[in-house]
Amino acid sequence: MKGKLKSAALASVLSAAFIYCGTTYAAPGPQASQPPVYSASPAPEITAMPDVSPEPEASAAAEAAVQTAGPEETDLPESTEPADNPVRTAEPTYTPSSGAPTASTLDFTIQISKKKHVIESTIKIEVYDKTGALAGSGSEHIGAATESINMHLDVPEYALGDSFTVKLADGAQSLQYYDTVTYAGKSFEITTDWYRNASGAVVPYNSYIFTAVPLWEKDVVVYVGGDQPKLPDRARIVDGNTLVPVRAVAEAMGISVYYDKSYDSVVCSVGDKQIIYNMNSTYATFFGEDIYLPTAPRYFSGSAYVPVRSLAEAFEAPIESKDYGDHLDIIIGESETVKQYEPVNKWNISSRTDYMIWVSKSEYTVRVYQGYENHWRRIYTAPCAIGAPGTPTITGSFEYIERTFWDYGSYYVGPVLRFYNGYALHSTLLYYGGGEYDGRVGVKISHGCVRLKAPDINWIADTIPLRTRIYITE
Repeated sequence: MKGKLKSAALASVLSAAFIYCGTTYAAPGPQASQPPVYSASPAPEITAMPDVSPEPEASAAAEAAVQTAGPEETDLPESTEPADNPVRTAEPTYTPSSGAPTASTLDFTIQISKKKHVIESTIKIEVYDKTGALAGSGSEHIGAATESINMHLDVPEYALGDSFTVKLADGAQSLQYYDTVTYAGKSFEITTDWYRNASGAVVPYNSYIFTAVPLWEKDVVVYVGGDQPKLPDRARIVDGNTLVPVRAVAEAMGISVYYDKSYDSVVCSVGDKQIIYNMNSTYATFFGEDIYLPTAPRYFSGSAYVPVRSLAEAFEAPIESKDYGDHLDIIIGESETVKQYEPVNKWNISSRTDYMIWVSKSEYTVRVYQGYENHWRRIYTAPCAIGAPGTPTITGSFEYIERTFWDYGSYYVGPVLRFYNGYALHSTLLYYGGGEYDGRVGVKISHGCVRLKAPDINWIADTIPLRTRIYITE
């Protein structure tokens, strides 16, 4: 192997200089990091080690033997004889150097670096000989669980000691050999070698260990208004563009979202402003104008994903990305469109917390906001039931003052977010054993409280702190 000492028997033979064809050759010695290098000379390469003492007569005889040799003559230096001598004319193709053992394979072990989000790919390696001709190539699959791969290449016969150029053609971010790192489309050089073992047999050095960094995706952390919205699955980088789950991010921005099944499209709107994403197509409609997106929206894990920059910029929200190497932060600011179209931002409503709740009785809707006076950003919307005609829900500005639970014997409501005397936001009527005693919303039915489905009131109770403003309008 590379850097190993040759056997004692071989070392003793090669310890002295030898003369061949009138040229002196120095015996090769082992080196720490490079294969043995034999002294260059314009003289012909030898075909075998001389087994006689270096007498002038022996040199002459050996030279004569070389001059009459047939198949090996294509490896000799160019002759001074006329060019029409076919024996002395160099062939256009490369043949192994004489005087060294030959091989016709190269073996690579490629260790795969661990990455969190590996992209399935096929790594392809190309090898070129010293003439620049493609000598061979190999390809292997890389997946999330791949730790290493072995690649065996059959190449044209070559002399051990020759060098090759290794190119990372595709399928990995980088390939490393000792301290040399190369990237897709780039290459580096390797050098073969050989030695004789104790029994005199030739041991080739033509196997190599590389390290590959696979294609992988960075973690993407999304912030909206300084907070991280809860995403159903991670954001993705596709074709250099960041895609996010549209419903989670849009609603965190205060944008309404619904899915149009008939057209397989996602509609995002604020007031009368509307954009339409057609799934798996770059064709989209923004505020009545047809456009083409840099990357098509698509599904991941059952959720619709859209290019986040297109969403933010369409609704006039500043967006910034910060690359930290192992992850990417996407920071989305306040949408000017949302600010303009949300009525609560025109009412000078303040709150002692960073949250505010607006109950619209006419719409049977509860909206939850985050921010501050005239800068409220909607983060949640839910349908509700309100007070019956004889026991109407009170209107006005209140504060959330207590979280409790109300028992009615065969059923209960809870959590209960009380805001004024006996008025509260709470769940629909629930059985103790599970299920709804009365789960209706969108109607006038209560004794004055605002009823919400269990998942909605649970989210609000877990999110909204005490002293949050509750604003109720007709």
